[in-house]
Amino acid sequence: MVPPGISRRPAPEDVRTAGQLWYAALGVGLVQLIASLLAQFGQRHELAQQMFDQVKDREPTVTLAQVQVWTVVVFVVVAVFWLVLTGAGVAVVYQLGRGKNWARALLTGFGVFLVIGAVSTLFGIGVKEGVAALVAGGAGIVQAVLACGAVFLCYRSESEAFFRPPAR
Repeated sequence: MVPPGISRRPAPEDVRTAGQLWYAALGVGLVQLIASLLAQFGQRHELAQQMFDQVKDREPTVTLAQVQVWTVVVFVVVAVFWLVLTGAGVAVVYQLGRGKNWARALLTGFGVFLVIGAVSTLFGIGVKEGVAALVAGGAGIVQAVLACGAVFLCYRSESEAFFRPPAR
């Protein structure tokens, strides 16, 4: 007996391909994360100085060295946070392959988010300078293209039928 909510039907080719595209998009997202962190890490002294200038009036005991340490800690926290989110994304893509409609809906929303980010990159909104920033921007665009393909495949007719609950 199959527990409720688990599909015995094999996933259509489009859904399997969509899953592969999503896994690729998550991998490209890691490249984007690394490139973005490298671009920002290269500016850590300027960021620490800006933060120090903002904090020193309210907290006169804070030193620039402390703020520089906080800046590095923030980079580490951001990296761990995005790695955890990527792991959650892998779990959601796995559920997509099992026919979970909520996973398809969640990934569709994430795809829209990625496309908006890619469009802002294409038009130069918030563009940083340097090779790492260029790699991060390119990775964001590639990630959005992969996500668009995956979302499209999840809404084709065979895929639609796969995500509907089985008739009883």
